[in-house]
Amino acid sequence: MNRYFIITIDTEGDNLWSVSDLKTPIRTENAKFLQRFQELCEKYGFIPTYLTNYEMANADAMRELGREGLKRGTLEIGSHEHAWNSPPYFPLIKSPLKRGKPYLGEYPRFVIRKKLEYLTKLLEDTFQCSITSHRGGRWCLNAIIIRELDRLGYTVDCTCTPGISWKRDLGWSIGSRGTDWSSYENRPFILDYPLGNGRKKSGIIEIPVTSVKKVKGGTPKWFRPDGSNLMELLGILDYMYERREPYIEFMLHSSELMPGGSPTFVRRGQIEKLYGDLDMLFSRLKQYGFCGIGLSEYAKKCKEEKWYE
Repeated sequence: MNRYFIITIDTEGDNLWSVSDLKTPIRTENAKFLQRFQELCEKYGFIPTYLTNYEMANADAMRELGREGLKRGTLEIGSHEHAWNSPPYFPLIKSPLKRGKPYLGEYPRFVIRKKLEYLTKLLEDTFQCSITSHRGGRWCLNAIIIRELDRLGYTVDCTCTPGISWKRDLGWSIGSRGTDWSSYENRPFILDYPLGNGRKKSGIIEIPVTSVKKVKGGTPKWFRPDGSNLMELLGILDYMYERREPYIEFMLHSSELMPGGSPTFVRRGQIEKLYGDLDMLFSRLKQYGFCGIGLSEYAKKCKEEKWYE
């Protein structure tokens, strides 16, 4: 049985964690740092899926990387909707309390539709390819979003973070909170949504990010480097390999590949250590026989072979 390694990169502007004023212009310098990561992936035959948001779709360096990689079949472009800075703009009533950035699910249905339509068309026109993969900004997904993605022809989503809840992460308006994924597991499943008196299965398969709890009641550990967790990542890899799991899904933000692009990797030395860790991790994955695959291609295999719940 083949085992697959899926790389998902939330491809977004510089250090969005630090943005508090939603009118602040978003810089995209991190797009110039992606070529090095792409070359590392190609060294091991891995195929990253760049889940791209509005500002990065307009960054020259990202456009060049994406178009060239698509020609060579060495990457995939998907969508990543950050509702608060992606057209069309729509004002929400703000809570009087200090809160977080808006989730897509906070907007009216017609605005959700227009935002997803806009970003999908922008990406398709920019990269001259079909856009079939998606991850919700701030890990947000709900029935309305699923229905609209299904209508637009998406085939795969990767917003689910098994065992992890984002309910403590507040949205913009009163009562809005993040999506609770705490009851989910590392298993693909078909997304559905309410229709009439029942539920309709969509054409979208959910491929959760790899996140594991090795002991009951333990803290979930996910396959995401933070500069100091290489041994933990190798331990997760060993655990998934021994359990004969069919895939591992890695995630990182594009801005985490640039010094100062995130709170985690501030200095150049931290970036160099990150690349050293990634090289060792990718090497181990290759030794274990994991094959590189884009997110949409893996979703296609899941459906054909019925590798889902």
